[in-house]
Amino acid sequence: MIFRRITSIVLLLLLSGTMLTGCWSRVELNELAITSATSIDRDGDDWLVSFQVVIPSTISSGIGITGGGGGSPVIVYSTKGKTIREANMHSVYESPRRLYFAHNRVIVISEETARRGLNPVLEVYLRNPDARETVDVLVTEGKSRKILEQMMQIQRIPGDGIREINTIEAENSSALPEVRMYELAMNLASDSASALLPEIYLSGTKETSSLSAFENTTLPSKLRLGRAAVIKKDKMVGWLSRKDALGVAYIRDAVNKSLVTVACPDGSGKNSSISIGSSSTNQRPSLIDGNLKVKLEVKARGTLVQSDCKSLDLYKTDVIQQMEKAAEKEIASCILSGWQSLQKLKADAVGFAGLAHRTYRKEWQNWQKDWDAEFARIQIEPVISVTLANVGLSNQSLNVDKLREGKK
Repeated sequence: MIFRRITSIVLLLLLSGTMLTGCWSRVELNELAITSATSIDRDGDDWLVSFQVVIPSTISSGIGITGGGGGSPVIVYSTKGKTIREANMHSVYESPRRLYFAHNRVIVISEETARRGLNPVLEVYLRNPDARETVDVLVTEGKSRKILEQMMQIQRIPGDGIREINTIEAENSSALPEVRMYELAMNLASDSASALLPEIYLSGTKETSSLSAFENTTLPSKLRLGRAAVIKKDKMVGWLSRKDALGVAYIRDAVNKSLVTVACPDGSGKNSSISIGSSSTNQRPSLIDGNLKVKLEVKARGTLVQSDCKSLDLYKTDVIQQMEKAAEKEIASCILSGWQSLQKLKADAVGFAGLAHRTYRKEWQNWQKDWDAEFARIQIEPVISVTLANVGLSNQSLNVDKLREGKK
């Protein structure tokens, strides 16, 4: 009896095993083309999509740019289609591997594409599960494919390098934001319907797409971050300089770290640099004659990192106060310049529409009918407070002549 029962259990387990599907949908790594960056251009009414694909054999063998010789760590190729997804699908006609976007770090969009509209790009990235909505979005003047073709010296995979440049700038300079695809969609879907995107461009004499250029210590061209592209509703409407973009960051309370350079208060024509280590902005709206006014209370703490003011004692309270006032004036100038540039472009990239909607719900019912006109009437009042918390290890700037005299 026991033997029959054991036999029945064994037969049942064997029968169940035959019904299991196993790993029928598995995809091997050697069947995938790992994409580290993509770019989107327009060719008439068609979409031209370019892919920066990692070459695994070069990466795994340790050769390439940083390994001293060997082949390129990436390859770039383009496909064309009436839609972005059709262009992606056309990659099967020339690639021996299926495109894999899980490691895609950045997407570079040409200015022409951005000015014609970003809705199709957002649609693709937010609809399909294989597209990463966490990619960094950047804009470039001219064709975007050339950005993917540019090699980088320190970072082996250029797509990773572009992402790191964008991240480091946002954390240490704050002039240009690091914007991911889902954040762009959220900004454009908000009451303000506006956003800023960083510009990336090639600086130098010619493109560095050949490994032979890395035999020298200086490259003929490099990838650099430039201005900020202003997006309104889904189209690019203009550019902001880095100074104006930093002013907008102060308004939006998006400054992590920054640097302020001010003139020496002794009238010597020299300058000093103050590193802003922390900053916060409090937006206080009010109504004046039915129009919106926003008081911007900016509080910042900084450290003196360089001073060429040779005749000043930096341990004196009045000297510190003068430098703080100079820094406050410089930040206020930056804010006003950025604000005026946004008003000219009629783009609410500071999010004042959401502020108005939350604070004055009754008035918002009329304002939202023509927010551009209301946005043009908004006045801002920057109130800046800078605290110079540290002047370093010396109360005076280095004076070589005085050091020489002291040795006599």
